[in-house]
Amino acid sequence: MEGFEQLAPDKAIRQIIYHAVEVFSKKGYAGTKIKDIAASAGFSQGYVYMYFKSKDDIFTRIVELASDGAGMSVQYAAELEGSPMERITWLTEAFLSPDSIALQHFRLILLQTATSEAIPEEAKRVAKEKIMKPFEHLVPLIIAGQQAGEIVPGDPVEIAIAYFSFIQGLGIARLQTTSAAPFPSTELVLRFMKRER
Repeated sequence: MEGFEQLAPDKAIRQIIYHAVEVFSKKGYAGTKIKDIAASAGFSQGYVYMYFKSKDDIFTRIVELASDGAGMSVQYAAELEGSPMERITWLTEAFLSPDSIALQHFRLILLQTATSEAIPEEAKRVAKEKIMKPFEHLVPLIIAGQQAGEIVPGDPVEIAIAYFSFIQGLGIARLQTTSAAPFPSTELVLRFMKRER
């Protein structure tokens, strides 16, 4: 399945990043070693070192691509046809889908947030610099929805923060629960922002 690693221009880099996401997700930043990533990808450690100088370098690149991917997902939704609420509904369905590519974009951001003391300073800098990317596209959509009477009144930034908090929390729940467990519907997730008519 394709994810944010597809933003990398080189096939080998994409493969390393894809497997690094899996390994970092399972072992955490501190528990992951280059040899784990290489083994998962079916490469030698030397081959991985041809593309990345360290584990820090891989992690920072992932945070950068994940942040860009998250912003692009929201931008894509914002540019769709339909009312603001229809576009936010589409985005939410994409995030909540069990094999969601969009949710992958948040996966490493979630991971780095949970382990922020351990991660490289450069990764923290990149994450901080790009954290607002998804908001740049969602906040205007919320404002348009408020103007159309579809979205509750209030500070659009606060509503966007609440929205992403729900999505991130559900992302963690998705990773920690089995597929048999009930999962909130899009309608339930968006109820807090929908204006009653």
